[in-house]
Amino acid sequence: MGHHLHLAEHLRGQGHRLTPQRLAVTEVIKAGPGHGSVNEVLERLKGQHPTMTAPTVYRILQWLKRMELDAEADLVRDCHVYEYIAEDRRHHLVWTRCREIVDLPQSFMGPVLESMRQEYGFAASTNHAALSGVCSDYRRGEEED
Repeated sequence: MGHHLHLAEHLRGQGHRLTPQRLAVTEVIKAGPGHGSVNEVLERLKGQHPTMTAPTVYRILQWLKRMELDAEADLVRDCHVYEYIAEDRRHHLVWTRCREIVDLPQSFMGPVLESMRQEYGFAASTNHAALSGVCSDYRRGEEED
């Protein structure tokens, strides 16, 4: 079964519809590259959907987040960005000074989540996590000051 049919069937099973606009936004964030802001998604949609507006894209991205098909994060770009996560949960290391972002696979977070559950009785529901920090070069520079 094709991705569109599987996705439409999944959403219908939850009482939702996969409208042409929802499908277009889903395809844009799925195709990447990487994270995209509302304006970046809108820009990628221009050729195919010239009348789509930023508020419509935002509402669809928020709806996709509720459906656990995308994740929203603030990755040091001074705006929220979205990433398709339906098939692959990813987490990120975010260098706040260098502005570099590195993907971490879900398997990396497994032991951390299990430790939180055992130590604190806390069952975290993480579809997308971003851990911020500074690189070793920057830390060395701070230590020399």
